[in-house]
Amino acid sequence: MNKDPSSRKHLLFDADGTLYDFKATEEAALSRLFSELSIPYDNEFIGLYHEANSSCWKEYEEGLLPMDELRSERFRRFFRTIGSSEDPERIGEEYILKLGNAGIMLPGAVEFLESIHGLFHMYIITNGIAVTQHMRFRGTDTEKYFDDIFISEELGVQKPDPGFFCRVLEKIGIERNQAIVIGDSERSDIQGACNAGIESIYISFEGRRSDKADHSVASYDELRMLLDDIV
Repeated sequence: MNKDPSSRKHLLFDADGTLYDFKATEEAALSRLFSELSIPYDNEFIGLYHEANSSCWKEYEEGLLPMDELRSERFRRFFRTIGSSEDPERIGEEYILKLGNAGIMLPGAVEFLESIHGLFHMYIITNGIAVTQHMRFRGTDTEKYFDDIFISEELGVQKPDPGFFCRVLEKIGIERNQAIVIGDSERSDIQGACNAGIESIYISFEGRRSDKADHSVASYDELRMLLDDIV
């Protein structure tokens, strides 16, 4: 497939759960952190941390919790629940560095990126913490595949706010019909694309489909074939 560079679509990829294995990254970083803090790394304590973390990210996506507060607030809530006197500010910063040093790709992601590199204009759009994400992208040697990387903390607005997508389009210098959002989150990626009037592809490796997305795929092979067909 040979494309005139001027006619290539601009693919806006979500990072975690779409190309990068955040679950494995989180497990590696969290297990090391819990070990250093002498906190049992078991289902009970992991579940309590995830409750605190998820509530903070939900509030962040709703514009209720600033990113600079989220970094420590998730640990403040977690420590309060388990009765720990650890400093959430210090632990929050330590955890960010551990996440950054534990970048892991999803199986087949690198091969997929390599197979389409040069056929499209490719970008990362993520709600992650900037310092963590940049460390992970460098550590996995995947920055080379993308024309640019857009992180909510640096843009000052987060998915699914349509302002995030409009700002990305403005920085790239393209119109809505030139872009496709590709992501695994219906709440932030697909709903955000809908809010901004951008075509979207929902990817679920478990085979789920999205009624909100323009297209749904269950693998990188399906995604590659779909991109060949629609652009």
